[in-house]
Amino acid sequence: MIKKSFLLFLLIFVNIFSSNISHSPEDIEIEKLKQEIKLLQNKIKKLENKKIEKFKEEEKQPKIGLVLSGGGAKGFAHIGVLKVLEANNIKVDYITGTSMGALIGALYSAGYTPNQIEKLVLDINWQETFNDSPNITDISIDQRSMMKNYNLSLKYDNSLNFALPKGIRNTQKIYLTLKNLLWNVEQTRDFKKLPIPLEIIATDLNTGKAKAFNSGDLAQVITASISIPTIFDPVKIGDNYYVDGLLSRNFPVEDAFNLGADIVIGVDVGTSLQKKEDYDILSVADQIVAIQSTSSTKKQRDLATILIDPDISNFKTTDFSNFKEIEALGEAAAKKQLQKILAFGPKPNKRKSSLQYKNNFVLENIDVITETKNNNHKEIIESLFKDSIGTNINPDTLEKLMLKTYSLNFVNKIYYSFKNNTLKLQVEENPTNIVGLGVDYQTDYGTTFSIGTDISSFGKIGSLSTIEATFGDYLGLDLKNFSYYGVSNKVGILSSISYEENPFFIYHNKNKIGSYKSQVTKLEGAFVTQYSNLFLFSYGASLNYASLDPEIKNIFDSSIQYSKSYGDIFFNINWDKTNSIAFPTKGFKGEVSQRWGGNLGKDNLNFLSTNYLSSNYLPITETTSLTAKFFGGNIAGDDILPDKYIKLGGLSDDLSHNTFAFSGYYFQEKYLSSLFGVSLGIQQKLIENLYIGANWDFATYKFANEVFNDDKNSLLWKDYSQGAGITLSYLSLIGPVKFNISKAQESHDFLFQFSFGYKFD
Repeated sequence: MIKKSFLLFLLIFVNIFSSNISHSPEDIEIEKLKQEIKLLQNKIKKLENKKIEKFKEEEKQPKIGLVLSGGGAKGFAHIGVLKVLEANNIKVDYITGTSMGALIGALYSAGYTPNQIEKLVLDINWQETFNDSPNITDISIDQRSMMKNYNLSLKYDNSLNFALPKGIRNTQKIYLTLKNLLWNVEQTRDFKKLPIPLEIIATDLNTGKAKAFNSGDLAQVITASISIPTIFDPVKIGDNYYVDGLLSRNFPVEDAFNLGADIVIGVDVGTSLQKKEDYDILSVADQIVAIQSTSSTKKQRDLATILIDPDISNFKTTDFSNFKEIEALGEAAAKKQLQKILAFGPKPNKRKSSLQYKNNFVLENIDVITETKNNNHKEIIESLFKDSIGTNINPDTLEKLMLKTYSLNFVNKIYYSFKNNTLKLQVEENPTNIVGLGVDYQTDYGTTFSIGTDISSFGKIGSLSTIEATFGDYLGLDLKNFSYYGVSNKVGILSSISYEENPFFIYHNKNKIGSYKSQVTKLEGAFVTQYSNLFLFSYGASLNYASLDPEIKNIFDSSIQYSKSYGDIFFNINWDKTNSIAFPTKGFKGEVSQRWGGNLGKDNLNFLSTNYLSSNYLPITETTSLTAKFFGGNIAGDDILPDKYIKLGGLSDDLSHNTFAFSGYYFQEKYLSSLFGVSLGIQQKLIENLYIGANWDFATYKFANEVFNDDKNSLLWKDYSQGAGITLSYLSLIGPVKFNISKAQESHDFLFQFSFGYKFD
């Protein structure tokens, strides 16, 4: 009994004690956590099961490859196709492309939406991008002032090895445009790691075989893929040169399958062979492209699961202005094949743009690699970037720096990449010497031909030498050397010896009554300073032996012919920030020249002359510019040589010969001792390189005190003239062409004038 009571007491005690322990705060919290863990484990198990089911579903989903062929401007149809795919939420897993297809495909692969690609294509100035000449404003002003503008030219090195061009156009601006557009994937060297895996086709110029690129500098690879042989330079990647992929595989369907695609949607916009009654240069180019690409395209078309074939046969590869029409045809062709695509059961996948803001990076180091390992060239390039070291660089700033580098005479192409804040520049170099042939014709002046060479040695200590011979209606020979120190800011010595002939005409009541030939042999030296690549100051002296001989004597007076020696000292300022040598549409340029001279013999010859010219171009639309020119001068002294007076009339200005253009006047129609003039106008670009302009000219003047002048008693601000003209201008492959119709206020007749080529001084 006692034993039973003891056992009962023990059980009650244990139960009470156990109950007190299990309900402690710590145990309650532990129990709660255990329950939460159990719930989480159940949730994880459900998610894992869901993931497995989703993976199984995805395994059943076909991988879609999109193939975009080359075709120049016809490739705009690809954007229409992409719009249809996006509108129907059809996910693209792989992209392969050639030429324009490579460009459109790369933009889509990098994260651009079709609408964004459309805007980019519309915003790009295709003509300017394909033109690819260095920006004239980036070229140093001393080069622009001294180097000649030849109609035809070749470069050569110091061993007289001539460098024939590899194509009509370079591809530098195309490359830089693509680098800017693809900035967000700049660090992605493996194309399979792009938002959509990508492969691009180019042609190995050595073997003629297709090369499928899936890594490297994306912009450089695209540039290679669009480089039509002879039109564009081939692109060197590694040790090989590559050109347009259309030559080897314009429609890379097999490459999409190789990437892993189950079905392939192929968009073929390549040029097909067509029988024509007649050809022009553009249709011949299209037919050549078709011949090259047709052989491989048929096999690839047969491989495509779904073929989209836009009806673009009425368009050429060069129809870049027909973007909307071509895009619409691509969209229509894609809609026709939409049900076939959906029949394969692609899972809807709404795609959003994966582009991010173009981040800056801090530039800490520059690594310049040049082909010739010329330290002078390397030093010049590094100097262009020195002010940017330690600063934040964005793609636009970097593009401007690259264009400045491209403007250097020894740079053919420049490629870049950056890693860990170090910018690596890979430079392909040009020979720096030039030999050229030029021709110039101006109404009344006549025709001259020129052959010459520019010999350059670039470096912080460098030199530029020119030798030029002129023949035709007038002869000339010019030997010049400029030795300098500096890059953007320069100081140097200019020396020259020259012989030149020029016409000297005498007019009376708009009738030519005398024709003379001026001949000058000159020895000149000057100290030259270039400031910030904008201003060029020169101050020096010259010794001259000059003569003026009659060809048709002035019927009023024959005493103006002379043969004299004289010297002068001079001061010149030049500035130039215009965007074109021939027909500027933006910027400003000008010159001020002052000379003091006197005889070296017994006569009383002495003179002081000042001339100035300022031309300004203000764009008001993309194709329209306002122009304003201010010009004038004054000459005073004793026994002034007749042909040294200010001359007014003709189509072009030439301060070195005291000549100013004026509407309605023949070349050198008026001879003046004082002049102030204004020319206001408007210039409209009709099509690429073709312009039409209208101008109104006003000038007040004082005639030179010579017997052959109409009014020797004229006064500045009392006597004046007005004229107006219309000019049609065209920049051809071999030089500028101008046709002008003008009329002066005091004349009843219209004056027709024509010029071709660059004026050689």
